[in-house]
Amino acid sequence: MKPTKHFCCTICQRGFTRIDHLKRHHLRHSGLKPYSCVFCSESFARCDNLRDHYADCAKRGDREIPETGQRGRRRHACQSCTSMKLRCDGQTPCGSCAKRHLECIQDRKATTTSPGAVSETSSMKHEDYDRPSDRGSIKFLLNGGTDGFTEEFLLPPRSDRTRGLEYHHQKEEAESVESSMLALESKGGPTEFVATPFSEFDTTGLSFFQDTFLDFFNGPFGDAHKSTVDPYSGGMMDYSPSIPMSHDPNLTFSGQQQFQPEKPYSTALIQAILSRSWSLPLDAKVHEEISTNLTFLLTTARIRKFVALYFKYWHANCTIIHVPSFDPDTVALPLLASVVFMGAMYTTDERERYAAKRLLDLAELYVFSSDIFSCEYEVAAIMCGSRTVDSEIHDWSQFQNFQAGFLMVVVQYWAGGSVSSSRAMENRFSEVVKVARRIGLVRYKHTPEDGADEAKWIQNECRIRNMNIVSLLDCAFSFYQNYPCRLSHTELGWEFPCFDSVFASEHPFAEPNFQVSRGIAIRDAFHALFEDTSGQGSPVPLPSSNPISSLTVFDMFVLIHVLYAFINTHMTCLAPLIRTKPSVSASSLGKKRQSVVQNDQTLTPIRTALTRWRDHWLTLRDTVSSHEWASMGFFKNGYNFWLVSHLLTTKKESVDVVMKMEVRCEDKLEKLKVLLKDEND
Repeated sequence: MKPTKHFCCTICQRGFTRIDHLKRHHLRHSGLKPYSCVFCSESFARCDNLRDHYADCAKRGDREIPETGQRGRRRHACQSCTSMKLRCDGQTPCGSCAKRHLECIQDRKATTTSPGAVSETSSMKHEDYDRPSDRGSIKFLLNGGTDGFTEEFLLPPRSDRTRGLEYHHQKEEAESVESSMLALESKGGPTEFVATPFSEFDTTGLSFFQDTFLDFFNGPFGDAHKSTVDPYSGGMMDYSPSIPMSHDPNLTFSGQQQFQPEKPYSTALIQAILSRSWSLPLDAKVHEEISTNLTFLLTTARIRKFVALYFKYWHANCTIIHVPSFDPDTVALPLLASVVFMGAMYTTDERERYAAKRLLDLAELYVFSSDIFSCEYEVAAIMCGSRTVDSEIHDWSQFQNFQAGFLMVVVQYWAGGSVSSSRAMENRFSEVVKVARRIGLVRYKHTPEDGADEAKWIQNECRIRNMNIVSLLDCAFSFYQNYPCRLSHTELGWEFPCFDSVFASEHPFAEPNFQVSRGIAIRDAFHALFEDTSGQGSPVPLPSSNPISSLTVFDMFVLIHVLYAFINTHMTCLAPLIRTKPSVSASSLGKKRQSVVQNDQTLTPIRTALTRWRDHWLTLRDTVSSHEWASMGFFKNGYNFWLVSHLLTTKKESVDVVMKMEVRCEDKLEKLKVLLKDEND
C-alpha cells in the first residue's frame, strides 16, 4: 500500500509524503540554483549535484573537496531535546530548554580540516547558512526573527540592531583579509585556497540571497553584499568625483591631522545644521556638544569619505544619482547632507558613527526646511502670485532638494531611532509624496526633446528613477509594518528607468543600447499582468508586443511590490463581506470565510498576474549572466516577495490575518507565520 501524500505543491498540485521533499521540489519552480561551487562559478539546484560536480571540477586542482553539509534530513533539535527525546522548535534557545532553564546547545558536530582544505570558518558557514531541506520554501522565508535576517542584510546599522552591527564589523574585517589575499596574488606570491565566511557571497550573488531568504522583510534597501565590480565598466564601483580624491575612503582619523583648508561646502554644511539647532529650545551644554560634533564630523576629508561610502554600499540599491556628474562643490547642499549622513552610517570609526547618529535628527530638520517642503514658502508664493507649477517641475536645484528629503527618509527609517523611524514613515514620507504630486513627478516621462540635450535627459532620468524608488518604499511600508500606501496603483504614470549601463555612463547618448524613452509606464505594465488573452481566465504566454516581455529585473521588482500592495488592499476590502452576519457561530464564520475566499472572482486574475510575473522572472534569471546578477542591488531577491504574495492568495486564513493586523505593526513577519501553522515537519 502506497503511503498517503499529505503535502501538496500549491503551484503544480503534485503530492509528497514528506514536507522536506515538498520544500526541495519548490526549488524547481523557483528556478533557483542555491548551491555553488567554491572553485568555479557553476551553480546547482541540489546539494547532491554539487557533491558530484566537485569530483570533476576542472578548477579544483588538487585541493580537497569541502564539506557540503549533512546528507539526508538535517537535524534541528538541540542536544538537550535530542537526549531527552523531546520535540525541539529549533529556536535559540528552544522553548523546551527555556521552560526547563537548561543551556540550549545547538552545535552537534565539530568540524576539523586539514592544511590546504576549506577553513574552519567556511565549515561554520555551511552549518549556519545551508538549509538544504528548507531553502526555497515559504516556511524558511518566514522562520527567522528580525534580528536574524537583518544581521546579514547589512542595513545601515543602528544601536538596537546589535547583531547586525556585529555582522557589519565582521564583514569589514573579512573584506580587509580578502583584500590582503588579492594583493598577495597580484604580486605573484604563492597562494592557497582560503574561504572566508563572506568570500562566496560576492561571487555567486544568488546563493547568498537564497541562503538568507528572510532579508527582504526588513526592506529593499541597504544590501552591501554585492559584487563591487561594475559589470558595465569592468572596474570597482567606488565613487570618483569630478574633483580628485586625495584621501583614502577607508582612512581613519587618529592622531594629529595635517592642516588643510576646508572646502566651502564643509563650512556651509556646518553652518546650515548649526543654525537649525539654534531654533530648538536646548541648553548651552547641548549646543556646545552639537557644535563640537559638527566640527569633528563635517571636515572636507570626512565628507569625501562618507560620499565614497554612500556610493560603495548604497548606490547599487538606489540608483537615483548620476555618479559621473555628481560634484560636492556644485550639488545642492541638502542633497549633499543626505548623502553624507547615509554614508556615515557605514563607517567603521565608532566616533564618526556616534557623532553622525547624534546629529541625524538635526540634519533631517535642515533638509526638510528647504523651500520645496516649506508650507510658509508655499503660502508666500501663492499670496505673491509667484508660484508656477512649470517652474517647479524644471527647477533642478529644487528637485535635488526633493531627492535630499527622500534619502533622509530612507536613512532615518532604517538607521534612526524608533521615534525618528516612525516620524520618517508617517510624516516625512507623506511630505515627499505631496511634493511629488505637486510638481508632476507622478506623471513624468521622457519627451522627444530630451533626445536633443544630454544634460536635460540625465536630469529627467533622475526624476523617473527617483519616483520608481519612491513607489518601492511606499509599498515597503505596507509590506513590513502594514502602513497604508500613499500612492495608488492607478497614479503610477511615470516610466520605468533606462538600463543601468546607460545611466552609469558619463555620456549616455554614446551607449549602444541608449533609448530616449523606455515607453512603458508602471501602471500599464501592471495592467498587462492581468490581461486575459485566452478569454478563459487562465494565463497563456504573452505576445512579444506585451510590455512585460521587455521588462528588466528592477522593473519586475517594482511590479511585485505594487502587486503585493494591491493584494493586501484587496484582502482588506474583503472584510465587510466576511462580517456581514456577525451573529453566526464561530464554525459557521470559518466556513463562510473560506467560501468567500474561494468564490472571490478577483483572486483569479490576481493569480494569473502572479503566474505571469513568476514566468518572466524565471526567464530573466536564465538570461542574465551570473556576473551581472551578482552586481545587482537588493532588487535581485524579488522572488521572495512573490512567495509572500502567493501565500496570501492560497491560504484561506489570509483575509482574517490581514484584517486583524494593526496599522504600523512592529513585526508583520510574526503575524504572517500563523498562515503556516498547518505545515508541520
